[in-house]
Amino acid sequence: MHELTRNILIAATAIAVPALALADGASWNCRNVDLEIGCGGGKCTVAEAHTPMDVHLGVGGISVCAYTGCWEGAPAAVVRSGGFVTFIGAALPFSTNPDSVADIAVTVDTASGVATILVAGLYATPAICTNE
Repeated sequence: MHELTRNILIAATAIAVPALALADGASWNCRNVDLEIGCGGGKCTVAEAHTPMDVHLGVGGISVCAYTGCWEGAPAAVVRSGGFVTFIGAALPFSTNPDSVADIAVTVDTASGVATILVAGLYATPAICTNE
């Protein structure tokens, strides 16, 4: 991620997070129980077998767990627009390998509880969420 983009996301946090913190439904738990979609090399494919991701989202933190650990940290931005809320994590370290960082965006349709989980360069997959 370019430094300018990261600075813009951090600045957006000051505007977006307080507004969301006052809104209902600021925390979510999402899982991709049915399938996993991995993207790389210019294409996306459905994995034959997978371990469901366990995702926790809130203004206080993002946790995206897969396989052997979790990408965790404070959101760089939380944006609510209409029925959507998007949580963005910039350079989140992986708990079992802190040198492995990922940029992550999770958008939740607050009416249906359906989300998209995007872990840059690794996953672009749907999930079902419940309000915590």
